[in-house]
Amino acid sequence: MRTLLLVPLLIAAHAFAAIEVIRLPGAEDLHEPFSIAFDAKGDAYGVEFQPANRIFHLHDGRIDYVSGVRWDSRGKTPKLPAPARPLDLAPAVYNGMHDVSIGPDGAIYAADSFQHRIVRLDPRTHATTVLAGTGKAGFAGDGGPADRAQFNVPMCGVIDPSGKFMVIADIGNHRVRRIDLATKVVTTIAGNGKKGLPKDGDDALDTPMGDARAACTAGDGTVYALLRGGNALVAIKDGKVRVVVNKAGKKGPATDGPAADATMNGPKYVTMDARGNVLILDTENHCVRLFDPVRGTIRTIVGDGRKGAALGADWAGTQLNRPHGARIGPDGRLYVCDTENNRLLVGPAP
Repeated sequence: MRTLLLVPLLIAAHAFAAIEVIRLPGAEDLHEPFSIAFDAKGDAYGVEFQPANRIFHLHDGRIDYVSGVRWDSRGKTPKLPAPARPLDLAPAVYNGMHDVSIGPDGAIYAADSFQHRIVRLDPRTHATTVLAGTGKAGFAGDGGPADRAQFNVPMCGVIDPSGKFMVIADIGNHRVRRIDLATKVVTTIAGNGKKGLPKDGDDALDTPMGDARAACTAGDGTVYALLRGGNALVAIKDGKVRVVVNKAGKKGPATDGPAADATMNGPKYVTMDARGNVLILDTENHCVRLFDPVRGTIRTIVGDGRKGAALGADWAGTQLNRPHGARIGPDGRLYVCDTENNRLLVGPAP
């Protein structure tokens, strides 16, 4: 296995700062990074939101843009393909990508949200095929092939720790869905298609999952779903749901303490750390927060709650501008997509 080439080639904005800006060749063209994920070699892939609409690859000391057609600065769109079938995607044209995930075989999966599909990139050729979605918004196809199913703005598609399943936050359908990567069959695991917050103990398929924006899976099989409109984090396990962060669903500032009583403001993404904690991108509070499911507490780990671009000696002194994605890298450090500052940050994991 090749050693991680990315890490020693990162250049800090301040030579002795613990928090670094990734300034590799190609980073100067980075626009609104939304998500990042790492493959088994230590390389990283990420997605840009509009108007860039590209997939980028961090490897061999540089950033290359490997898929997608950049839209112009006015947001004028290129001619989009017809509803996508596997052979319609060269060159690939994306619209509003929100997430990226990498399978155990190295396949790269991008949530092409505004075209209602999940796209798969070959890790060697970067050729594209459709994993899920017909390209038409709707809700259909459970129990059948994912590429014949309908989604409505799938925001997030994350591979679970087993490498066997992808969990999808289907925000327009207010549902969390799952694809078996071996059979390519899609099912719904939570949500009845209605807005609102679930109640603790509700059956997962018979409860609201309003604005399901992101989801990830813990090592014990618990699926954590972030409900953007309800400013809440929900745990799904054994067919039941619990609201574990912000039971009242109220919008508010990022404060530390008991998670059940905490508020958030337009949270956009969740990911797991190596210790089984859930990292939450509390986007409109311009920070990253850590939910400890054992203690039932939450604390801010990146940012001071104010929009800005200051780079501090630690995460607490570093400001963010509407961050949308984060991952723990294979080097054990935390990588943050500081979206509206058009930069990637890296520093110690919490």
